[in-house]
Amino acid sequence: MNKGLPLFLFTLWAAPAMAQQQAVPLTLAEAEQRALDKNPTITSARLNTEAATYGVAMARAAYSPLFTASLAQQSQASAVGTGVTQPLPWGGGSISLDVSGTRRAAFDLLAGDSAATASGVTLAVRQPLLGGLRFDATRAAIVQAGIESDIADVGLRQERAATLADVRRAYWKLVFATDALATARQSESLAQRQLDENRRRVDLGTVAAVDIVEGEAEVAARHQAVVQTDGAWRTAQVALKELMVAEASDPIWSASIVPSDRPEIGSRAIDVPAAIARAVANRSDVQIARKQRESTTTSMRLLNEHTKPGVDLIAEYTTSSALRSTASPDSPGWSVGLNVTLPIGNTAAKASLARTQVQQRQVDVQLQALEVAIAGQVTRIAEQVRTAEEQIKAAAAARELAQRRLAAEEARRAAGLSTNFLVLQAQRDLATAQTNELRAALDHRTALVDFELVQESPA
Repeated sequence: MNKGLPLFLFTLWAAPAMAQQQAVPLTLAEAEQRALDKNPTITSARLNTEAATYGVAMARAAYSPLFTASLAQQSQASAVGTGVTQPLPWGGGSISLDVSGTRRAAFDLLAGDSAATASGVTLAVRQPLLGGLRFDATRAAIVQAGIESDIADVGLRQERAATLADVRRAYWKLVFATDALATARQSESLAQRQLDENRRRVDLGTVAAVDIVEGEAEVAARHQAVVQTDGAWRTAQVALKELMVAEASDPIWSASIVPSDRPEIGSRAIDVPAAIARAVANRSDVQIARKQRESTTTSMRLLNEHTKPGVDLIAEYTTSSALRSTASPDSPGWSVGLNVTLPIGNTAAKASLARTQVQQRQVDVQLQALEVAIAGQVTRIAEQVRTAEEQIKAAAAARELAQRRLAAEEARRAAGLSTNFLVLQAQRDLATAQTNELRAALDHRTALVDFELVQESPA
C-alpha cells in the first residue's frame, strides 16, 4: 500500500475543515520536544528535583556555625556576651568559643564611687566517644536528603520516559486516524463512483433502477463511516495536544496537526536477554527500590548508634580577668569531664533496630520479586512486537488480495458477468483490509513504544 496516498487524500478531503484552523505539519521528534519543554507533569517533576536539592542544602546547613549575642542591664550592673558554636562534620562533636564581660558599680570608703569590670573567654569542645561517634542524626539527615534527591532525579527520568511514550502512542494514533479517515473517504468515493455508473446504466436501460437504491444506501453507509472516523481523528488531535501544551492558549491547541512521519514497516531484531538486563539495571522503579533500601540501611546505622551508651567528652579552657582600681592578674583554668547516658535495658532502641532489619529483608525480597516481574514484562512485550510484525505481513497480503478481487469484480461487472452487489462487497472488503493494515501498523508501533518504555520505567 502506498503510504503517501492516505496522507495526500486526507489533506485533499480535509481541506475545507482545516481551512478554519491553521494546519501545522508536525514530526514525531518535534512533538517529543514540545512535550519535554511544556508538559506540566514534566515541569512538576523538575520542580520536585529542585526542591529536593534545597532539601540537601537544608540538611547540610546543620553544620553552619551558630553565632549568639546577649546584652543585659540591671540596676547596678551590665553584662554583654558573644559566642560562636561550630558543629563538626566528623565525629559528631562541636567546638564553641564564648566571650563575656560585666561591669558592676561599687562604693569604696576611701576612693568614693567606683566601678568593677570583669571579662572572660571560654573555649569548649564536646566529643562523643561511643554513641554518635561514627554516625548521628545530623549525618543521617544529610544522607537521607541525598537519597531523596536521587529519588527525585529518578522520578524526573521516569516522568520523561512515560510522557514521551504517551506522546509516541498519541502521535501514531493520530497517524492511524488520519490514514483511516483518508481510507474511509476513498471508500465513500468508490461507492459514489459506482452509484454514478449505475445511474448512467439505468439511463441506458442496461440495469434495473433497484441498483440505484442499493448504491445510494451504500454511499450513505460509507458516509456514516466517514463521520465516525472523522470523530476519532478529532479525538486523536486533542489527545496529542494535551501532552504538548502547558495551557489551552497555546497556538497549537487551536491548530490542526498534520503528522509528517509514517511508521517504518519491517522486522526488528530483539535481544530479550539484553533488554531484561538493561531493564533490571536501569529501570526507574528498580532504582527507586534500591534507593529505598539505602534509606533503610541509613536508618539501621542510626538506630545501631542509639543502642550504644552515650559517653561525651567535655573539655573547657577559660581565661578571665577582674579590674577594680588596680589590675589583678589573669586567672586561666581548664576542666575535662565525661557525661554518661545509659538507658536501663535500652529495649526501645534495640526493638527499633530489629524491626528495621526485618524491613530491610522485606525490601530485599520485594526487589527480587520486582526483578522477576520486570523479566516477565519485557518478555511479554517482546512477544507482542513479534506478533505485531506477523500481523502486518498478514494484513498486507489480505489488502493486496482485496485490491485484486475488486479489480476483478469491476472487470467482470463491465463485461456483464458480475453484479452491483458483488462490486460493492469487494469495495467494502478492500476498505476493511486497508483499515486492518493500518491498525496492524499502529499495533506494531505501539508495541515498539512499550518495549522501549518497559526498559526505562513501568509500562
